[in-house]
Amino acid sequence: MVKEKIDFLTGNDAIAYAVKLARVKVIAAYPITPQSPVTEKISEYIANGEMDAEFIEIEGEHSCLAAMRGAGACGVRIFTATCGPGLMYAHENLEMVHRDRIPLVIAVPNRSYSSLFADYTDSMCEATTGFIQLFVESPQEALDTTLQAFRIAEDHRVLMPLMVLYDGYVTSHTGATVRLPSQEDVDRFLPPFKPYAVRIDPSRSEFIQWDTPGVPLQEMEHEQAMTNAKEVIKEANEEYAEIFGRRYGNGLIETYRVEDAEAALVTMASMTGTARHVVDILRDKGERVGLIKLRSFRPFPAEDFIELQEKYGFKALGVCERDVTHGCNYGEVYGDLKASLYDLADRPKMINFILGLGGSDIRVQDLQFAYQKVLEAARTGKVEKQTWFGHEIGAVEIRLAGF
Repeated sequence: MVKEKIDFLTGNDAIAYAVKLARVKVIAAYPITPQSPVTEKISEYIANGEMDAEFIEIEGEHSCLAAMRGAGACGVRIFTATCGPGLMYAHENLEMVHRDRIPLVIAVPNRSYSSLFADYTDSMCEATTGFIQLFVESPQEALDTTLQAFRIAEDHRVLMPLMVLYDGYVTSHTGATVRLPSQEDVDRFLPPFKPYAVRIDPSRSEFIQWDTPGVPLQEMEHEQAMTNAKEVIKEANEEYAEIFGRRYGNGLIETYRVEDAEAALVTMASMTGTARHVVDILRDKGERVGLIKLRSFRPFPAEDFIELQEKYGFKALGVCERDVTHGCNYGEVYGDLKASLYDLADRPKMINFILGLGGSDIRVQDLQFAYQKVLEAARTGKVEKQTWFGHEIGAVEIRLAGF
């Protein structure tokens, strides 16, 4: 029987509490909205003696990632948090952390580059940097996923950095009841970090350098580690459920009422709760609709989507996302999912819905409209439009020949 207490925490506070429970040893951070409360709370834990760790106040995110790279190479558990322009400023060293196989965990309350509010502009820009990216829906899932993140990133089959992603302000600053595990139970799930190799002795002057001739082999090994990560994420999710009783689908994706569904939406992060509500409304009206929550964007769970399609035979899928790849007129998830299902003989019609950009609301009626569109595609076999959501439902609809 696990010991848990219940508190009312924001997503930021839930992640800070998880970092304390994880017994992280080194944290470096530079303040940026809406991330700042995470590291402010951690610095309080350290200052009042609740947490035994070093906190590095640093002059910017680029240097922050460099400090994390060095600390990780010394063989200790490490954490930072950033978002928006801060994440982009760290871009060069994100690549370095990935190449050095440093199991850094970063919390990213997603925000637009051009506003303070939620969309996935920041993390989608880093989709090719080799970080595992897990999107979470609620403060509870943020806490649970942060604890799982260290297990996943530090697993010797993986040894890859990992981002825990949640919607800025929507989740980062919204309070919810959160079950807080005891330190004793977390220690059973997350033992002390055992590094694969300690690459830097802090008492000596050393440096790490890229090995250019070895780059092709490195890249192949990194891809293998990403493939390994799919199984490790599932294992961590199951082992966490065995101890704490909370499971998030199979760790990569989570389904809701997809049995017998002729059409389903794919959602990420906080919009998923609204979508579940809409599924219930439409099911009560006799509509055969379902929902698939994407939790792991990197690695992308192509095999799991193929398995779902072969099992349930959806006639149409709609992908809802807070990002767009300009020049393609679709979001990153839509492109990945369409490519994953392309070789299936019985592949679904697919529609991409771009919504919630810059933190604009994602309303019940928005998702009802999206379900209406995918049901039409399922029943007619025709997909004529990509749909953008502006200030009104379907205010901007752009026709794309061939889709």
